[in-house]
Amino acid sequence: MKTILITGGTDGIGKGIASNYLKMGYRVMVVGSSIAKGKLFLNEAKQIGAEDRTLFLQADLSLVKENMRIIEEVKKRAEFLDMLVFSATSHTIKKEYTETREGFEFNFGLSYLSRFILSFGFKELLEKAEMPVIVNVCAPGMNGTVDLNDIQNKKNYNGSKVRYHGSRLNDLLGVAFTNRDTIKKIKYVLFNPWAVETTGMMESIKNPVNRFFAKVIFKIIGKPVDKAIIPIIELFDKPPKNNLTAYIQRKEVSLTKKTFDRENAIQLYKNTVKLLEGKMNE
Repeated sequence: MKTILITGGTDGIGKGIASNYLKMGYRVMVVGSSIAKGKLFLNEAKQIGAEDRTLFLQADLSLVKENMRIIEEVKKRAEFLDMLVFSATSHTIKKEYTETREGFEFNFGLSYLSRFILSFGFKELLEKAEMPVIVNVCAPGMNGTVDLNDIQNKKNYNGSKVRYHGSRLNDLLGVAFTNRDTIKKIKYVLFNPWAVETTGMMESIKNPVNRFFAKVIFKIIGKPVDKAIIPIIELFDKPPKNNLTAYIQRKEVSLTKKTFDRENAIQLYKNTVKLLEGKMNE
């Protein structure tokens, strides 16, 4: 039986992927921050007779300690991982620079640092699978730069720009991971689903007028979750030949773009390791 782990697996794209593989007979483990949504997912699994193949782990993935705990929890329950999906994110745009209690900028911790820790933390379990794949749901293919001297956006903080900056960090994470992967068995996919209407996205829009216009826009250019996950399912069914690939839906993105610069990826890796020094063992 194949095993898949999904962060952000109780809502949106993550839940769509989780539900798909439950129906296919896979063992599915989901990580989410909401206990209520986790219980709903477990109940849905029970309704299709899949409760013995389903695991929900509650965690605040913006925290280093929580990511480390999840790694240990999964290692106790699984001998290998066939697939790992990163889709945990926050749709709420914070107006001011906000730190976690560990001292990291919130979006940096959730959207990048968590994926860094889990990518390398689950490497051993993934390598025990026949054809392991990591799918990092972010936004490759878009323009932008990473300020390696201010990777947490402490200077001139802008809540909207921070979300896009997180995707640029993940572009470099994909490059750094495959650069350091000497075994070369794991396929790392950076995936941009484009515009997807999810419950979490709509819940984050508090203004009724803005919510109305958002729904109109999604109807024009967006896709519902069940349609948006199809290219991801296809990538799992037939993994790419190259160790690192990037896609906007089904369109492959050239890794020659500046956002995938190898030297920047190496430097970001070093900067991230330095930030994590001491935090991993606290």
